Amino acid sequence: MKDLDAEELQRRNAMISAQFGSDSPAAREFNRARSKVFLRDIVAFLRGYRNHLLSFEELSRAVAVGEPVDLGVQEIPLDAVRGSVDRYRDFDLAFLPKHSGLRDRWERVATARQHGLPMPPIEVYKLGDLYFVRDGHHRVSVCRSRGDKTIQARVIELTSRVPLHPDLKPDDLPRVEAYADFVRLTRADEILPGVDLQLSKPKNYARLVRHIAIFRYLNLAPGETPRDWPEAMRAWYEQLYRPMLEIIERNGIMEQFPERTATDLYLWIVTNFRRLNKKLPHKEALPELERDLKHYLAPFW
Repeated sequence: MKDLDAEELQRRNAMISAQFGSDSPAAREFNRARSKVFLRDIVAFLRGYRNHLLSFEELSRAVAVGEPVDLGVQEIPLDAVRGSVDRYRDFDLAFLPKHSGLRDRWERVATARQHGLPMPPIEVYKLGDLYFVRDGHHRVSVCRSRGDKTIQARVIELTSRVPLHPDLKPDDLPRVEAYADFVRLTRADEILPGVDLQLSKPKNYARLVRHIAIFRYLNLAPGETPRDWPEAMRAWYEQLYRPMLEIIERNGIMEQFPERTATDLYLWIVTNFRRLNKKLPHKEALPELERDLKHYLAPFW
């Protein structure tokens, strides 16, 4: 949007003030947004999740590492703006206003937008693929409500220890925190960079650590010193996890379990191998197993 001179800005501001009121287009737009929030809150309650933004403090405390980097002003996708530094309960997951106390500022931003007044860039933190608003909540809310796809933002980036995607919800935080703890404990991000070992149930990380730890002692000669942790983790990955993952991927197994992860399936297989083995073909038929893995595993999940 091109810059406006001072006289034009003054004229448009006067026009905005004249049109600001309970029956203005901006007021009706705010009312529609609040109605949407009501319906979204009902759906969230019935489906059992919280309909508010992600808290930057909670998430960054769990996953952020290193020093922040100023990326300057850039265009960012609005659907990836999923959280707030200090106002995460004021807006819902779609960044719609959650209470009437936001009305005055929201309507003024909406009216200014309607009359073509330029908006300064918002200020955000970037963590993984997510953005958290420091300044400009109402601007984001109005733009999201109007269907905009992008917005200008000054971006400060922090490195995330674990992957963070735009579909993350507040109820996912315990799972993310558990994975971050696992990565911190095992140094998986250093030893196996780029490998995603997420589990859908936080309690299962302790079991996964035990599986990896076995490789410190596996196939050692008498008197041989146990492997150090990085060596054991790489051996576990190369000798067991990666080959099994390749079989899972080739057979398209995960398409049947969209709520689970590949590491979930790996852990289930190795935990239930004895029970599963009774259902598998005899040794002479094992070449057929890889092709039919989907068929054999589906009933047990």
